[in-house]
Amino acid sequence: MAAYTVDTLFDPPLTLFQPETGYRFSLDPVILAGHVVPGPKDRVMDIGCGCGILCLILAGRHPEISITGIEIQKDLADLAQKNAVCNHMADRIRIRHQNIQTLSVTDLSAPMDLIVSNPPYKKKSTGRVNPDRGRALARHEITLDIDTLAACAHVFLRPEGRLCLIFPASRTADLTVALGHAGFRIDWIRYVHFCVNDAAQRVLVCAVRYGSGAATRCPPLYLYHPDGTPTRAHSALFEW
Repeated sequence: MAAYTVDTLFDPPLTLFQPETGYRFSLDPVILAGHVVPGPKDRVMDIGCGCGILCLILAGRHPEISITGIEIQKDLADLAQKNAVCNHMADRIRIRHQNIQTLSVTDLSAPMDLIVSNPPYKKKSTGRVNPDRGRALARHEITLDIDTLAACAHVFLRPEGRLCLIFPASRTADLTVALGHAGFRIDWIRYVHFCVNDAAQRVLVCAVRYGSGAATRCPPLYLYHPDGTPTRAHSALFEW
């Protein structure tokens, strides 16, 4: 395993092993975790779980759920498993080193109730691809694009199961089309602004498999005040 750092989040803390160089988790999975409310004993899947930060937060906040993390990069999958063990959650978090496109329904004991993902967000044909392979796979749609992710989620969810995502606000139209083509209805949507005076940078979406009805547009989430200090909403993301 490559060199890694040991970091902590929350109080009482989560211990998080992550690569010293290459892909390291951002604020995005923390934001997403703050908007996901699993049902009691829900079966949850995290597509592209990285070092497992989203799995850990959800398992820590919702002790009755079970989570399967899918990660295509072996070094990150190994760290995710290490993190589950280190935080005494290995009985509820299962990590699979696998491409989601090769996973079949028969690999799972039952359909999922909830799927979450902080997926690659840059189109393969746009922008400079990071020379670091780990960062490139995490950020660019090289092995997984939003259309494929939505289609895979549809396969693994039970009827009326939920898919919760965080994605660039600039690609809201792409996300909406992909979800519609895959048979999802958006239940709610919320835009995330890094600063009160800035345009939205991220969009949070919860979609329902074979759902019906109109989507609810939630109030925007602001993370920082104009002077750079965190908002109360930002601070709440790091509380159990």
